[in-house]
Amino acid sequence: MTFLEKVKPHLISDDILIQETVLHTLHDYPSVPEEWTVALLREAFKHKEKQSSILIYVEKQTINEEAVQILLENIPKMDQSENHLALGLLDYLEPELARKYKEPLKRYINDDTWALYELIENGTEEDVYEEYAKTINSLDRADSYQHDKFVKAKKLAKCLVQNNWITAEEIAFDIENELKKKWFSYSGILSVYMIGLLKLPQFIPVLARLLVRDDDILLEEAAFALICFQNDDVVKEVAPYLKKSDSIIFAASVVENIKTDLAVEVLREAYRAAKELEDQDLLIEALCHQLSKVALPEISAHMENEYLSGLVDIEQVVYSYYSILGEQHPELEEWKHAAMESEMDYRNAQKQSNTLQSVPVRNENQVGRNDPCPCGSGKKYKKCCGK
Repeated sequence: MTFLEKVKPHLISDDILIQETVLHTLHDYPSVPEEWTVALLREAFKHKEKQSSILIYVEKQTINEEAVQILLENIPKMDQSENHLALGLLDYLEPELARKYKEPLKRYINDDTWALYELIENGTEEDVYEEYAKTINSLDRADSYQHDKFVKAKKLAKCLVQNNWITAEEIAFDIENELKKKWFSYSGILSVYMIGLLKLPQFIPVLARLLVRDDDILLEEAAFALICFQNDDVVKEVAPYLKKSDSIIFAASVVENIKTDLAVEVLREAYRAAKELEDQDLLIEALCHQLSKVALPEISAHMENEYLSGLVDIEQVVYSYYSILGEQHPELEEWKHAAMESEMDYRNAQKQSNTLQSVPVRNENQVGRNDPCPCGSGKKYKKCCGK
């Protein structure tokens, strides 16, 4: 049974712990069926208690025409203090689809974005390259990260790739120059992004070596590019970085999203070699997200630890793993109870924070609650700035 076949019966679950775990497992996986995204959006607007999680975790999935129609129908019904997540999904529309629904989307998409869509659809190679260079230059000069401009740059980069206006040789030249620097420029980061779009296998070792860099934006794009390949060549190159404290978070994210037997074995081996409890928790989470029964010995043994690191919602992850696979364990209900307590504490804290502030806590860049915290602490967002 494939990974998606195991997930499918639990895509929409009344058990909120399983529902959220399913969302986590699909968040970075590149082969989620479009109809699943549609089903999740319908569920989000049908059950308000699931809305925030679903809207956050479908951001990387394809928003097709049916999904656009669901968003257009429901966004006007949302409270203005809560609709930012739904509106954020509109940032990821393909230009052709956005222009098809231009009239109803006008109220949500600004004039600059419409001009960008016009350029992407009808601009010449010279026009697109000129705007791409201007956007990158603006990003590099800014004092802080500019999310909207970065999204724009990625759309222009995707346009270059889709029109065959950039070559592997040009990307290689850019990456070679960037590797000589202490910090990647935005040109280099976007070259990494384009490697993933083009699936250029010669760059896999280079991308793996980037996992030790101290730059969250670069790390996100390197991980995205590596996951795009979906093969064991990536697993082999990333495996050593599962054993390094400065790369394990993103390395584990890569390997957990490549659903092969070798990926499971590499994660098991890394877990057995890990000395730090935080590293072990991360690797167990990755193994659980593989949904392979082969990992049962490591997962079961890990839960016998007297202490857990707090870096991962481990009871929720393991409870969901056993439940999805239909496996029994004498402590299953105990894990569920502990996970529910943690979930309720989190939701209550979020409600209180939203009452005190005019905007929700989880806002900037749609950071997932179990994603690495943008502050660079190495902790999951929920256990750090998202508290």
